[in-house]
Amino acid sequence: MARLFLFIILLFAVHLTSAQNRYKYPVLPPTGPKIESFVPKGWHIVEKAEGDLNKDNAPDIAAVVEADKDVPNLKEEDYPQKPRILLIALRQANGSYTLSIQSNESILLSNEGGVMGDPLAGLTIERGTLLVQFYGGSADRWGYDYRWRFQNNDWFLIGATATFSSMSANQFNTYDFNLSTGAAEHTSGAFLEEENKKNTPEKKRSFNIGKKPLLKLRTFKPITTLIYKDVYI
Repeated sequence: MARLFLFIILLFAVHLTSAQNRYKYPVLPPTGPKIESFVPKGWHIVEKAEGDLNKDNAPDIAAVVEADKDVPNLKEEDYPQKPRILLIALRQANGSYTLSIQSNESILLSNEGGVMGDPLAGLTIERGTLLVQFYGGSADRWGYDYRWRFQNNDWFLIGATATFSSMSANQFNTYDFNLSTGAAEHTSGAFLEEENKKNTPEKKRSFNIGKKPLLKLRTFKPITTLIYKDVYI
């Protein structure tokens, strides 16, 4: 019993130390006159997009901001990285902006794309949704697209696409998920340059994964949710 008690104490101490060393993200201001107003001191904008996200015909703003300096032990021990934040600010009638959401871990970091470099491949607003895209790898490549929509006063993942390509096997597989309905499609074919694809047939298969609770942007972490067989989003 004494050994068990000692083990529990040591386990708690390790957990407490880990919690104490956990990086604390800055809290963004609730309002501001422009997008730069939401950027913390010592941070900069990496990517931004403008468009209507809450159906009020006003141009809202989404941005990925990044710390200027590396942070030790952010995601991996002894491997400094620059933290990133995805923010969405909604335009008000007086022209100012209100912070709608701050997402601390939904954006892959600049050194998580492998030999392809920074994996952030796109941040766009279209059809009232925010599309975030990542791309990386080397001979084996991967891509992830996430479509976020504002509904029920929160941000939910309504669509996701995962693509896996292999130069050595000359093959790609794309899984596209409509998370609002459960409808999905699998496309496979030869891994070719764009100009050669039109003469190469692709295989498409539709299926359904069933409706599941939608993932929330505030707590989302890329490529950690098993969605279908061995496919993570």
